[in-house]
Amino acid sequence: MDDVEHLIIGAGPAGLRAAQVLAEAGREVLVLEKRPEVGPKTCAGGLTAKSMRELRPLGLPPGSTLASEGHVAFAGGRAVVLDAELTLVHTIPRRELGQYQLQWAREAGATVVAGSAVTTIDLVERTVVAGGRQIRWRHLLGADGSDSAVRRALGLASPREYFAAEYNVPRLRLEPLRIEADPSRIGSGYFWIFPHHAYTSIGAVAPKHGVPPAMLRRYLDERCDQLGVSRSGVPFEGATLEVLHRGFHFPGGVHLAGDAAGVPSSLTAEGIYAAIVTGEEVARTMLEPTAPKPKTRSWLRTKRWHDRLARWLARPTARDRTLQLFAGMGETPWLRRPLASWLLRG
Repeated sequence: MDDVEHLIIGAGPAGLRAAQVLAEAGREVLVLEKRPEVGPKTCAGGLTAKSMRELRPLGLPPGSTLASEGHVAFAGGRAVVLDAELTLVHTIPRRELGQYQLQWAREAGATVVAGSAVTTIDLVERTVVAGGRQIRWRHLLGADGSDSAVRRALGLASPREYFAAEYNVPRLRLEPLRIEADPSRIGSGYFWIFPHHAYTSIGAVAPKHGVPPAMLRRYLDERCDQLGVSRSGVPFEGATLEVLHRGFHFPGGVHLAGDAAGVPSSLTAEGIYAAIVTGEEVARTMLEPTAPKPKTRSWLRTKRWHDRLARWLARPTARDRTLQLFAGMGETPWLRRPLASWLLRG
């Protein structure tokens, strides 16, 4: 049996950021990733201004992202730019972001092993089995996404209420970058177009109880047809999102971060920023239990407001009125920035 001080399951933005923080503090860190390659995931790959504030100081190279002004359309209205600064979105393939974070974690001294799925978790004995290898840990961090094995082992509910679907169409630059509400078709969900350097992500996200995944796929296919975008040879990608947050720290040295902790917004579905800051600050708390978590606390305040509005938007009448209100704010120059700030704050 192998012994490790800090074991992290999942090499996404949360797990790799946590690994970097712990390794930089001189701690022994092992990261296990079930996929054969670190990075790829169903995701539009959009980094908001607050995400860029976190990633630039870590070493994200200039030119690695494509910067686009984000347009938003509410209630079938025209797409507008709410604020040139706040709604500037940087797109990057999740594979590339993952490879940068992998490099930073390894340079800090963390060991990252891909293609090593965890098959057994014993919280009492503090052991896991992965790739036929039994590992005993002192601290365990579940950063293994919405379908988190660590979360399940803790006995926490994992409804994964949201489903996101996309096509990443190569050699296509479809602009502008935009998000569109379409309440008559996908309820409180939204449709997106996110251009990248070498492809465009065309996708949609919605609560599963209102729009079943099969229905969301049909909707996405229809939107692609309306845009004249061929899906021939382009794989359909889909993934669930966990937005139910039940804490970060649990008895027995067990911790959660990122999607495994249910920290994405149920309004905007933004998850990369939340993964990075919770991965960082959960790791700092693993090092020092009284360490402050200012970015996490701020994000959770935003998430609570987003979650409340998402529940409100689940009611058709409330949704129609609210989207009309947002559309009116989008047409009023002095109200655009406050609306953008509320939707995108950290």
